[in-house]
Amino acid sequence: MGMENIVALYIRISLEDDDIQDGKEESDSVTNQRALLRKYISEHEDFGGASVKEFLDDGYTGRNLDRPGFQEMVRQCRAGKVGCIVVKDLSRLGRNYVEVGNLLEQVFPFLGVRVVSVNDGYDSAMLDGQTGGIDVAFKNLVYSLYSRDLSHKVKSAVETRMKRGEYIGPYGFFGYRKDPEDIHRLVVDEEAAVIVRRIFRMVGEGMRRNEIVKILNEEGVPTPAVYKQRKGCTRDWFPEGKKGGWNTSMVAKIIRDERYAGHMVSGKKAYESFDSRRQVGVDRSDWIVVRDTHEGIVTQEEFDRANANMRSVVQGKKRESANKGNYSVIVCPHCGLTLRPGTQKESILYCPTGRMHRDSPCSRVRMKRALAEDTLVRLVRKQAELLLEAERALKGRQGMKEPGADAESLRAEMRRLDGEKISGYEDYKAGKLSRERFVERKRALDARRQELSAAVLEAEAREIVEEAGQREYREAFRIREYLHLEGYDKRVMASLIESAKVMGEDRLEVVWKFGDVYEKILGEMQ
Repeated sequence: MGMENIVALYIRISLEDDDIQDGKEESDSVTNQRALLRKYISEHEDFGGASVKEFLDDGYTGRNLDRPGFQEMVRQCRAGKVGCIVVKDLSRLGRNYVEVGNLLEQVFPFLGVRVVSVNDGYDSAMLDGQTGGIDVAFKNLVYSLYSRDLSHKVKSAVETRMKRGEYIGPYGFFGYRKDPEDIHRLVVDEEAAVIVRRIFRMVGEGMRRNEIVKILNEEGVPTPAVYKQRKGCTRDWFPEGKKGGWNTSMVAKIIRDERYAGHMVSGKKAYESFDSRRQVGVDRSDWIVVRDTHEGIVTQEEFDRANANMRSVVQGKKRESANKGNYSVIVCPHCGLTLRPGTQKESILYCPTGRMHRDSPCSRVRMKRALAEDTLVRLVRKQAELLLEAERALKGRQGMKEPGADAESLRAEMRRLDGEKISGYEDYKAGKLSRERFVERKRALDARRQELSAAVLEAEAREIVEEAGQREYREAFRIREYLHLEGYDKRVMASLIESAKVMGEDRLEVVWKFGDVYEKILGEMQ
C-alpha cells in the first residue's frame, strides 16, 4: 500500500456544536468521531497494518481552511508522510463547497492522497481517476448552504439571549464567574471582585492610572489573565509576557466596563461576514445594553465617579497633544505595547510596561528612536526594490510562455491527444499500422497526456490563486510607491507593517502586513 500505510484521521468540531464545559478536555462529538473512524479502519482489510495519525481541530469553523490541525495534515501530505485521509463526512474537511471541491478534485489527487468519507460513502480510490461528479459537488454545495443557514440561526439565537440580558461568553470575566446552575447568569467572584473594587476606589479618589499600575505591580496583584489561569483556565489568548504585569490600558478597560455596575453589555463586536473570522467594532449606539441584570461589584455612583475622574485626566492629555496621533508600529516583543520616546535630547524608545514593572523582561527593551526609524525607512525601500525586480521578472517570464498555457487550452490539447489515440487504434485494427508502431505511438501520447494532466492541475491552481488574490496583490504592491521614501512617516509605516519588534538595541524583527504575499512573490523568483 506504500504511502497509504500512513492513514490520517481528520476530526473537526465547530464552536456552534461545541459541548466543552469547564474542566472538560474535549467535546463528546470529537470522541464520537474518533470512535467512528477507528471502527471503520478496523473493519476494512485494506487498512491492515496501517499506521494511524490523528489531526484534530476542536472548536474551529469549517467555513475556511485556516485551522492548525488541517494545515499540519496538508503539510504532511505534501511531504509524503500521509497517503490516505479518513473523515466522518466531507463537511469535516470544510463547508465551503468551492474549497472542498478544489481539495478533492485537484490538491489531493495531485499529491496522490486517497480520501475516504465514511458517512458519504465516498472513496477516491474507487473513482478510477474520475472526479466525484455531481453527487459530491451537490453535497459540498449543501454543506456550504447549511453552514450559511446555521450561521444565521446561531446569530439570531445569540442576539435573542443578548436582548434578554443573558451572558453568552464561554467564561466569566474578571470579577465574575458563571452560575453553575445557569451558565447564562453571572455571580460575583469575591476574590477578584476585591481587586476590581480597589481599582474603582483609587480612580474615584483621583489617582492617575500610572500610579495605580505601579502599586498593583509592586504588590504582585494578579492581572485578569494571570488570575484566569490560576483558576484552571487552559486556553491562553495572550502573548508571552502579556500576563506579567498591569498597564494603564487594563485599568481603563475595567473602569469603562458597565458590567461592573450590574448592567449587561453585549454586541460590541461582530464578524465581517458569515465566512469570516475577522471581527470589527460595532458603533456604540448599536450595542445591546440591558440594565440591572446581575449584582454589581460597584454601585452606579462609584462607577460614574471613577469614569468622570478618568475622563478629566484623559481629556487634559488630549488637549496637550491633540494633533499628534499614534500610528507607531514599533512595539515590545514581550507585551506587544507600542514603545514610547523618552525626554532626552537623543530620544530612547522604551516599553511603558517596563517602567511600571521593573522585574519584567519589558524593562530591558530599549532602542534609539533615530536608529529604529531610519532602519524601517531603509527596510521599506529595500522591500519595494525587491518587489519591483520580482514584478519585472514575472512579467518577462509570462511573456516567454507559449500561447495556450491556460487550463482550458491544455484540456483542449488533451482531448486532441485522445482523438489521436482512438485514430491510431482504428488504424492498427484496420492493418494500416504495425503493432510495434502502434505501441510506440501510444506510449508517446500517454506520456504527453500525463504531462498535460499535471500542467492542467498547476494552471487551474494558478488561475484560482490569481483570481482570489488579485486585490490582495494590488494592495501588497502599493509599497512600490515608497521606493524613494525620504523620511519616517507613521501613517506609511502603519499601512505596510504589522509590527516592528525591538529584539535588541540595534535589531528589529519586522512583520509585514502582506508578508504572505511578499513571500509568495519573492519565492517564485527562486
